[in-house]
Amino acid sequence: MKGYKITNCAQDIRYGIAGNSLKDVFTKGCQKLKLDHLNVTMMVLDGTVIDDEDYFQQLPAQTLFIFRLNGETFETGADLIYNVLAAVNNNTLKTSIKIKSFMDENIKEKIRILSSVLDVDDESNKKKNISSLRLKDPDWFQGLETRARTKEEFMFKRCQERIRSYMYKTKSDMIKSEFYIKHAKCRKYLDEVFKQFSELLTKNKYHGYYFDRSNTNGLCNEIGTFKCEGAWNQSSCSYERGTGHKINPYQNRECRIIFSTWNLDHWVERSRTVIPALFEASKMASEVHRSINMNYFYELLFTTVNLKLVHIVCHDKGQHSTAKCDPNLYLQYKKVIHSFSYVDNCLVNDFNN
Repeated sequence: MKGYKITNCAQDIRYGIAGNSLKDVFTKGCQKLKLDHLNVTMMVLDGTVIDDEDYFQQLPAQTLFIFRLNGETFETGADLIYNVLAAVNNNTLKTSIKIKSFMDENIKEKIRILSSVLDVDDESNKKKNISSLRLKDPDWFQGLETRARTKEEFMFKRCQERIRSYMYKTKSDMIKSEFYIKHAKCRKYLDEVFKQFSELLTKNKYHGYYFDRSNTNGLCNEIGTFKCEGAWNQSSCSYERGTGHKINPYQNRECRIIFSTWNLDHWVERSRTVIPALFEASKMASEVHRSINMNYFYELLFTTVNLKLVHIVCHDKGQHSTAKCDPNLYLQYKKVIHSFSYVDNCLVNDFNN
């Protein structure tokens, strides 16, 4: 049994509870907060909904869970920026209440402006940026529910959380779908491929190194600066005449918070395109007695083959109409059902242990 922290959507009260399952923690949390369980959604701070037991079991002790009543607003963009501005020690960022009101409209553009304001290159920030240890830059870790001893360790875990959420959201969407419920033969193929996903993600440590500046395969340079890769239908970020959005979350607490608004965007969309393609692949596999090409779908869901790191301004949530899956890659050539080993054919593990 592990201990956790719970709070309401307003985050004005907080309790500690213990539980050994999602149902246990959810029930106790609703009772403690005096909320009707029929109208409550349980989530973590980044907004990921916790409705899957496997995902819940992966979360560490002392994770903070938000219990949100239907209809409540949780951590809007304006609230996020308000919290940042209230903590910034800068003469140009005074009167936080007025700024919060100002931020309520056109949030993307204002985050862009704030990001540039926070991109300060003075000697103090340079020294803090170089520091990795929590003991050397305690302000960077302020407000975090983490046992990480270094910035790199924290950023590694944050990236793992994002990739892990893609796994569990995809699995949850699949299991709840009408297709999965109705097609028993296809279900076996889908269950098998998700088992393989889990094994390979564990082997690759959920690609946490994407955010780790100490790893040569990360998405940032050696000092921790990340560059926006542009909207899904662009080859690069066109901001500031091609200079592009950039940020170094290792620099200070404010930049770390702003970086949480950046997104790992699926070029070929996860929910609109990849999941339906997986269903079609399972149907094809059951008809010709071949296995789903796990590698192809793994790359689309969890790797930078299909993920682009983008600033909030460049994150287009509209339909990616021209980004499609390739049906020719849905299946493996080998005609084997559920008894094959995928190890020899899996992705090369690009994480250096």
